[in-house]
Amino acid sequence: MERPASVVKELIENALDAEATEIIVELEQGGRKSIVVRDNGIGMNRHDLLLSVQRHATSKISSSSDLKSLSTLGFRGEALPSIAAVTHFTILTSDGAEGCRMRIDSGILRDVSPAARTRGTTVTAEGLFHNQPARRRFLRTQATELSWVEKYITGSALAREEIEFRLLHNGNELFHLPAGQSIPERLRSRYGLPGDTRYVKSEGHSEGTSVKLIWFPDSRWNRKSHQYILVNGRMVYTGLISGPVDAALAGPAGYPLLYCSITAPGDEVDVNVHPAKREVRFRKPSSIREAVEAALGELPSSRQSGMTMISGRKDSNSSFAQDIDRKTYTENLFNASMMVQAPATVDNTWKTEQDFPIVQIGRSYLVTSTDKGIVLIDQHAAHERILFETVLNSLNSDSDSGQQKLLLPEYIRLDASEKDQMDAYRAVLNRSGFEFHIDDETLVLTAVPPGTFHGISALREILRSLQNPENKDMPVREKVAAAAACAGAVKFGDPLSPVETRHLVDQLFSTSDPFHCPHGRPTLIEISFKELGEKFGR
Repeated sequence: MERPASVVKELIENALDAEATEIIVELEQGGRKSIVVRDNGIGMNRHDLLLSVQRHATSKISSSSDLKSLSTLGFRGEALPSIAAVTHFTILTSDGAEGCRMRIDSGILRDVSPAARTRGTTVTAEGLFHNQPARRRFLRTQATELSWVEKYITGSALAREEIEFRLLHNGNELFHLPAGQSIPERLRSRYGLPGDTRYVKSEGHSEGTSVKLIWFPDSRWNRKSHQYILVNGRMVYTGLISGPVDAALAGPAGYPLLYCSITAPGDEVDVNVHPAKREVRFRKPSSIREAVEAALGELPSSRQSGMTMISGRKDSNSSFAQDIDRKTYTENLFNASMMVQAPATVDNTWKTEQDFPIVQIGRSYLVTSTDKGIVLIDQHAAHERILFETVLNSLNSDSDSGQQKLLLPEYIRLDASEKDQMDAYRAVLNRSGFEFHIDDETLVLTAVPPGTFHGISALREILRSLQNPENKDMPVREKVAAAAACAGAVKFGDPLSPVETRHLVDQLFSTSDPFHCPHGRPTLIEISFKELGEKFGR
């Protein structure tokens, strides 16, 4: 037992092994004061109850070969006696025929008596580590301990879609995941995302191993705490999987909300390599790696063209189903608010004329021309430059930036440190164009800087930039402007309408440096008509 989440984990695993279809977790003070787990499983009679708190008495292992064919989450028979040794511990259980209550204090049995209960089990553990002050001092804040519990319950809910999960903290319900929800529905419900929030999914296979990936490209965090990797229904941590996934899907805007489920033959997965069963070892790591890479190969990232986005609408069968009213939203956004005030200082021959068409290719680049040749524009880098100057000009003038009000607010959950940072930098964020308020642990975003496409991602990137030690010498205003620009700009794979492409190009050539993004990379490449003629042998 390391922390409240360890207790919750073991009790939920017991409930799942007991065939529960409903699991309710109630905490007080992040679990430091009290942990209660209720289920409607098969329960226990008096004899089984007495055995359950005897170390190894309920172990599922009789020989080493049993580890290769485990069908239960728990198998060592250590959980309940370990919890009872460091808490004021009570079990109320019934197998439907008889009910019984057991009370144990710090490992000492105090009472066993008949009690009434419907079939199932309720376990209460109070005062964790009350008899071990040194271990209790190592517990973190209430918010941190609660976040660990939330993580594990969410992972369990993603592994078992047919089971209902509820979490209550200090008398308030934090989330309720009804049975029968799909994985995307559970993730949206868990994180308070709108029902039509887009997601992407793919699968990969190799030598009997299968991988299923689902990720939300517009929902990102500074940490990996919202990524769930499951191996044969057990949530684990393994660099073999998270490494290639992060390399493919993470970026400047942070780590996406992600579900990765791996199914492999039981005799090829060792779940007994970590005391808390948090890590696994694979007999054939190459097959795991190949299956993950196959899934990633099928999974278009935001940097690739032709991505397949799935919206929450049940009638979305197109290859790129966008969020509700996405086209209207983005056109209004560009028309109404891409207002960079920096004076143009470039040669007029670089400016595009209305007679020249602008075409988007590969959902990544814009092609247009001048009177000297063809111009290829990186849409993300160009939009970065526009947003960077918009935000920086506003911050340098110490006046409130213009804002683009969101048609629908965007919601994100913050951990304790993120909430503190948002409060600390609220003034500069408001001046840069972000408008938000925080209710408990939920940030509600209502407006973004003019032209910003990905508001939540922009806020996350700003937090990452402020925390990055490599940026310690950079002025806060430039950090905010560059980070907001990078995450808020259109991405590779974002479709643009003709109206949007025209506004983007016009605004690019109204900036002080249309040739470079804030990081110094080129925004455009020119190919002269003379060079084209030479290529075609003219």
